[in-house]
Amino acid sequence: MNASLQILVEKLKNNSLSFRILDEKTTMISSRDVEKVFAGDPREIWKTLILTDEKEFFAAFLCGRDRLDIKKTQNALGVASLRMAKAKELKEKLKIQPGEVCPLTVNLAVACDSSISSFEKINFGSGDVSFGIEMKVNDILKFLKPKVIDIRED
Repeated sequence: MNASLQILVEKLKNNSLSFRILDEKTTMISSRDVEKVFAGDPREIWKTLILTDEKEFFAAFLCGRDRLDIKKTQNALGVASLRMAKAKELKEKLKIQPGEVCPLTVNLAVACDSSISSFEKINFGSGDVSFGIEMKVNDILKFLKPKVIDIRED
C-alpha cells in the first residue's frame, strides 16, 4: 500500500466513513482491468477522469462502462472548453500516474455522474494500482461533496 493510500485510509477512519480496501493482487490501471478481477456487478466499478481547460484541472467521476460527455461536463463545471489531461500533465502537474487517480485524493473540483444515486455502494481507484476502494455512495458523497449532474453520454 503506497503512502497516498495509507493517508487516505486514516482520513476515512478519522471521518468515521465505512470503506473496504480491495486487494486483487494485480495491477489495475483502467476500469476494464478491474472488471477482469472483480466478482460483483461491473456497473459498480467507477472511474475518475482528469480534465483540463488549459488553466485548471477537474475530475469527472462516472461508471467505468460509461463514456464522458465533454459538453455536459463543461456546462456542469462552468468552463468553456475541456479536454482529457495527458499522462505527462498528470505526472508533472498533479504528481500522479495514470491508474493512480482517486477521486478522494485529487483535490480538484469533481463532477459526479447522477447515476451514482442508483447504487448503494461502488468501487473505484484508490491511488495505488494494486488496490481498489469500495464505499457506500452516501459516504462518498459526504466526503467528496461533488457536483452531482448527468455527465455521461446518452
